[in-house]
Order: sequence, then structure tokens, then C-alpha cells
Amino acid sequence: MEYTGSEYIGEYVDGRMEGKAEYILPTETRYVGEMKDGMFHGEGTLYFPSGSRYDAIWEKGLVVKVSLNSPIWTLLEKSPRAAMTVETASTTRSRG
Repeated sequence: MEYTGSEYIGEYVDGRMEGKAEYILPTETRYVGEMKDGMFHGEGTLYFPSGSRYDAIWEKGLVVKVSLNSPIWTLLEKSPRAAMTVETASTTRSRG
């Protein structure tokens, strides 16, 4: 799942990102939550540089249930393009 320029802080199982973790994207958006087999999986929150947050339940890198708890959520962050970028980053495999 590693996205170029990202940082992963957490545990590994069989060389894959797994367990409770923090994943920081190059855009400074942070994911804090559960990982499984190198993907966002379980409860996790995306924290955007603007201060907004995106609380969701993830399954194999994709959102299956979402809760928008932030009153300062922006149109850009609500856009399908923004969600697709985050989901793509969560499922991108490293090339190494």
C-alpha cells in the first residue's frame, strides 16, 4: 500500500502493514486506525491538513461506512475525486 512519499508508523505481519497504525500521505493527510494486509481495514480516521476529519469503517482499502463528524468539512474533501484519491492511496502497492 505504500504511496510514494508516504510514511507508515505501525506494525508489520509477514512483511505487510497490519494492526493499529498511522499512515501519513505526501499531502499531509493522515490515516489513524486499523490496517490489514497492507490496506486500511477496520475503524480508521483520515485527518486533513484543513482540520477536517473523515471517520469510516474500511474493508480492504475501501470505505464501507462513513461518518462526517467535522463541521468544517470542505467541498473539496467531500468530492468523489478526493475520496477516490484517498482510496487509491490506500490500495497502491509498493514496487519494491
